[in-house]
Amino acid sequence: MGFRIEGKVALVTGGGRDIGRACCLELAANGADVVVNYHSSSESALETVAEIEALGRRAVAVRADVTKPDNILALKEAAVDFGAGRVDILVNNAGGIIRRALLADLDPELLAETLRLNFTSVVLLCQAIVPVMAEHGGGKVINISSVAGHNGGAPTTPHYGPAKAAVSNFARTLTKEFGGSNIQVNSVAPGIIDNRFHEDHTPPEMFEKLVSGVPLARAGTNEDVAGAVAFLASPNADYISGDVIHVNGGLYFGQ
Repeated sequence: MGFRIEGKVALVTGGGRDIGRACCLELAANGADVVVNYHSSSESALETVAEIEALGRRAVAVRADVTKPDNILALKEAAVDFGAGRVDILVNNAGGIIRRALLADLDPELLAETLRLNFTSVVLLCQAIVPVMAEHGGGKVINISSVAGHNGGAPTTPHYGPAKAAVSNFARTLTKEFGGSNIQVNSVAPGIIDNRFHEDHTPPEMFEKLVSGVPLARAGTNEDVAGAVAFLASPNADYISGDVIHVNGGLYFGQ
């Protein structure tokens, strides 16, 4: 089954590992050429590029810190050059929890860093890339949110969950501004995904407890999320905008 995105140009932030890497490979498998953005995962980003090229598609790895406007400008220029003027698909995947914290542990620095990484970066990338899409007749923006942005997450994510909620809400605002330009903006909200995110931030016993509450009786995979992203990037989703696809095995049904 394919999603008919042959020849499209995609930019995936945080594309060197985990969900971002899976999105790069899934988009390429369905016909897209891919700009693989990374910040520190240079080796895995280059491996991702090699895998994309093995699929018969073009790819390039571009280092950029998407919390910094000057880096985003350079990333935009590299992506537009790679796409011969076009960027058809933007996947705002870069993000992270920074560290877990209860309410009493929150400080202005942690709040600011969390918002910069998870929300401000999405705003800045959209400012850079959405006008390029509008100039060329439309495009697809897919933001990676989180179940934490919709159900509040764990008691230790009072900073991360609200930042991800802002990401989903932002897609709805942009839909109203750019729908007439044939740009669809949606979010994908992963649930409990078995990847480095939880390896870094969730003790094994806590992870097992989280998975035990999933109705489909397993953790999700990076590829589960990437499949939803490829669907939203395709013409099959041309009449879907401002929405959230929840990829969580039935843990949360969403609105």
